[in-house]
Amino acid sequence: MNNLTGIILAAGKGTRMKSERAKVTLPLADKPMIQRVVETALSANCQKIYIVVGYMKNNVISAVEDNEKIEFVEQEEQLGTGHAVMITEPLFTNPDQDVLILCGDVPLLSAQTLIRIYEKHKSSSAACTVLTAFLDDPGKYGRILRDTSGKICGIKEYKDASEEQRKIKEWNTGIYCFQVKNLFSALKQTSNHNQQSEYYLTDTIEILYRQGKTISNVVLEDLMEVSGVNSQEELAALEDIYVDRIRKKWLNNGVVIHNPHSVYIGDEVIIEPDVEIHQNTVIKGKSTLEKGCVIGPCCYLEHSTVSLDSVLQGHNILVNAILPEHHILDFGSHIIEEIRYE
Repeated sequence: MNNLTGIILAAGKGTRMKSERAKVTLPLADKPMIQRVVETALSANCQKIYIVVGYMKNNVISAVEDNEKIEFVEQEEQLGTGHAVMITEPLFTNPDQDVLILCGDVPLLSAQTLIRIYEKHKSSSAACTVLTAFLDDPGKYGRILRDTSGKICGIKEYKDASEEQRKIKEWNTGIYCFQVKNLFSALKQTSNHNQQSEYYLTDTIEILYRQGKTISNVVLEDLMEVSGVNSQEELAALEDIYVDRIRKKWLNNGVVIHNPHSVYIGDEVIIEPDVEIHQNTVIKGKSTLEKGCVIGPCCYLEHSTVSLDSVLQGHNILVNAILPEHHILDFGSHIIEEIRYE
């Protein structure tokens, strides 16, 4: 996947979040949504990532970890997704390269899905490859239009769709892979004559189809990957689903968790079999629980290791600490930071 670039759209305000913070900076499972999208793009081997910022741009920039592959581009006026992508054109020097277009508020998209999109894009010699999905009622998502032979011929945004088009069950996730020259030549032909007076990125699909270009797609099975966030309630619900999957992963790999829904386990935590975790415990950061150890109840661990067959009794706090093998740490709010407790 050499010479693949990513564009992440992160300029929007997210007014329904009812927050003064930029939406993409809000955390899901202890990590800003935008940082999760960046890490996914990097894991999919994007050699360069352009992040389009606008509202509270400095906060968005601060929420992203430093990386030489990342460059920020400011969209001074919010004129639609097409315009957001359009302003990145001067940064591309190779018209034959490919670019993934991602959304900064879709934090759980996997690198494996992006790789599937790219592989389909190359194998079908497509001008554009769209990630699509199916729902009986796709709500206000854009609908995928197909011609009589089944080829994708356009995407119709919900506000502009007819009643018949709104019955279509295949919908646009907003994730794409384009060949650069096809992307920008099509964007130059878009207009803002629509219900929102915006330049739609989706309009490029019909333009490329009319030019006889190949439009391919990948169908997504796990809809959680493209669950966007438009309110605090949606963010909390998505985090609940995500954290529950983490707990179930460990439960299915030999870990005992008492009252699982009261236990929070971060996605960077490593747990070996035969570990026992009691209720009301938080384990986050780059923490490791080695075989046979017992945690809790009511413990907090961050960037810490509990070693082989050790017991961390209730109401303890470990931060940047290591509990040695075969050790028992007694009850009572021990705060251990950047030392080895022996």
